[in-house]
Order: sequence, then C-alpha cells, then structure tokens
Amino acid sequence: MAEQAATVSLSLVDGLCDRYQEPEWLRSARQAAFARFVALPSPRLEKTDLTRRVWNAGPFPAAVGTDGLDEVAGLLSALGDAPAVVVRDGVVLRAHLPADLARRGVIFTDLHTAVRDHENLVQAALFQAVDAEESKWAAFNAALWHGGVFLYVPRHVEIDAVFQFVYIHTAVGQGALPRALVVAEDNAKFAYSELYVAAGDVPGDVVHSGVTEVIARPGARVTAAVLSHLRKGPTHFITRRAKVDKDAHVDWVFGDVGDGFTVALIESRLLGDGSRSTLTGVGLGFGRQHLDLTASMVHSGRYSESDMNLRGVVRERANAVYRTRTHIVKGARGAGAEQADRMLVLDPTARADAIPMLLIDENNVQRCGHAASVGKIDENQVYYLMSRGIPRAAAQRMILWGYLEPAVNAIPSPAMREHFRALLDKELV
Repeated sequence: MAEQAATVSLSLVDGLCDRYQEPEWLRSARQAAFARFVALPSPRLEKTDLTRRVWNAGPFPAAVGTDGLDEVAGLLSALGDAPAVVVRDGVVLRAHLPADLARRGVIFTDLHTAVRDHENLVQAALFQAVDAEESKWAAFNAALWHGGVFLYVPRHVEIDAVFQFVYIHTAVGQGALPRALVVAEDNAKFAYSELYVAAGDVPGDVVHSGVTEVIARPGARVTAAVLSHLRKGPTHFITRRAKVDKDAHVDWVFGDVGDGFTVALIESRLLGDGSRSTLTGVGLGFGRQHLDLTASMVHSGRYSESDMNLRGVVRERANAVYRTRTHIVKGARGAGAEQADRMLVLDPTARADAIPMLLIDENNVQRCGHAASVGKIDENQVYYLMSRGIPRAAAQRMILWGYLEPAVNAIPSPAMREHFRALLDKELV
C-alpha cells in the first residue's frame, strides 16, 4: 500500500509560533523542521509496517477543561506539593516548583514559558540531543511540539525531590506532540519522571510524536523514568535520548503498558570519557498492541560503560519487538557493555521478538556481551507454588510480579510508581 499523505501544513507551524510569540530563531527552526518532515518518506522498519500510518495533526486547542480525567485523578492527587508539570492536550493544567528549589536556581516549567523567560538556556540545549534530521517523526515533533516541559538544574546542586511531568492525550487534542528538555549542569544530581497517558478513546487519524532530550554535563547524575500508557487508535512515535558527558551518569527506567501502535527509541550517547548509562525496562502488551522498541547505547568516550536489562510480557494478540543495540565506536577504548532482553509470551496468539545487536569497532574493550530469550512461564515454578496450595492463576501472577517488580521499584516517583503498578496489576489477568 502506498504511504499516506500528510494532511498538515506550514500554517499550523506558524499558528503555534504566533500563539506563543516565539522568537525568530525558534520560528526558523520549526519551519526548517517542517520542510524536512515533508521531504522525508515514511520510514521502513523490519518487522513493523508503517505504510498505513496517517501523518495528521491539528488544529490544536488553545484551552481545555479538566473533565474526563477519571483515569488519572488518583495520580494527579498523589502528586501533592512535589515539583510537577501537568499538560493536557498541549495546554498546561499545572506547573509547580517549590520555592526552596527555585531559590537554588532550579527551573522547572512548561517549555513555552521557558522559551520566554529563559531563552538563552533553552536555545543552547534545544534540539541538541534529538534534531529534525534523524527521522520523519523527529522532524514532525521539532516542527509542531507544544505543551512540553523544561527542567534545568545548576552546577553542584543535588535535589532529593523527584521532578514529574504528566502529559495527558485525549480526543480533544488532535494529536499529541510533547517535548521535554532536561539539562543537568556539572555535578548536578536529581531524578526526573515522565508519564504519557492516552485517556479515553483517541481517534486513529492523528499522530502522537513525543521527544525527551536529556543533556548531562560533566559529572552530572540523572535518573530519568519514562513511562507510557498508550491506547489503540493513533500512531505513537517516541524518541528519548541522552547526551552524556565526561564522568556523567544517566540511568533510564522505561515502562510501557497498553494496546497501541508504538515505535519507540531510547538511547544514550556516551560522549565523554568515564561516562555511564543504564536502562532498566518493563513492558506489558495486550489486545492487538504493536510495540517496536529500540534501546541503544553508543559509546564514544573512553572507559564508558552501559548496561541494559529489558523485560517484556505479551498476551492476547499483542506483538512486541525489543531491540537492544550497543555500538562501541573506534577510539572508545576500555568501554564495557552488557545487554539482556527477556520476553514472556502468555497466550499462543501473542508474539515477541528479542533482537540483541553488538557493533564493535574498537579492539580494546573491557567487556561486551548480550543475552536474549523468549518463552513461556516456567511450569516447574507454577507446579511448585500449586503444590503449596496456591491456585494456578494466583501462582502465575506471583511469578509475573517477581519478574516485573525490580523494574517497577526502580521508578523514582512514588506517585507514578504506584500508578504504573496499578496499570500492570489490572492487565495481568
């Protein structure tokens, strides 16, 4: 089938620039990104058919209500007085930063406000980790992002509280295009959690393209939890990338529950000597979900290290493709990396693929290995629990939770952790 034509126009880009009174450099960047989006063909991925995807979005609402958010009411209440930005369909519902953090130079606000009030900081970092050149969906977001978040932590500032960003996508939004920009200056230390939620029925003729950029300066320590609950209907494209400088650490926590059609990339580019990144991930697909996930670590710095551990569960007619990719480029001597993909298939109609990839261009590496498995629940474990008087269904749930719990516990935000745990528990039938 021929690819679907885009139904968006440059006027949509100009409308956003005018609405937010954006500076000329940002308008020019948006327009260039839109030209790139139009020029790029729909990509072709092994095991994922994108020819039926519709590139449509807008018009975007300038105001939305708070009705119809029953699915996330408990989460929004649990955020309490913690630093949090909540956006629905591109419109900010809440932006809260405690006064003591503001006095320490921390900036945490929606991205449009940051462009207005902290233009130099935003201009220096925006599009540095994810630019419009790399893919059609990255160009789509670069041209049309709205309703994003900006987090800036100054040098040598360590924060115990978790910064939280919640993006809620409903049928009102006509496409979701959030962008998160997280900047950790030298030796800063903090945790950030984001959650994308599709609330209610969302039409299938729009695109969700979300981007998260993490800039970790020398010596910074960042924990970034990126969670999603995406439902059937739209096409979801998600790109999350960190640029990790000398002796900096970025620890990703990935979580996905849903029955949508999603293509996702999580990547760390280990640019500095002694840089390090880890990825702990968990996914649960049900219904007719299709999840194409690439988890990537690119080593350029000497003695850089990475570790990836992904665990997935699919049931009903869900189809998940997990790719872990490690690239050690020439000159990254002393680098070390490990990766592991483990997938559980609960129903005969479900399918999972675990595809590890090692690309090693440097001879002097300290370690580099991979492991992958796809299988069913171990019947010996089920039998052992049943022999202790535990019903079969309860025994299977216990085994599944033992398999998923370590990744869930790694989510730094208590409110998001409990919300995500409830989503998993609901679907582990």
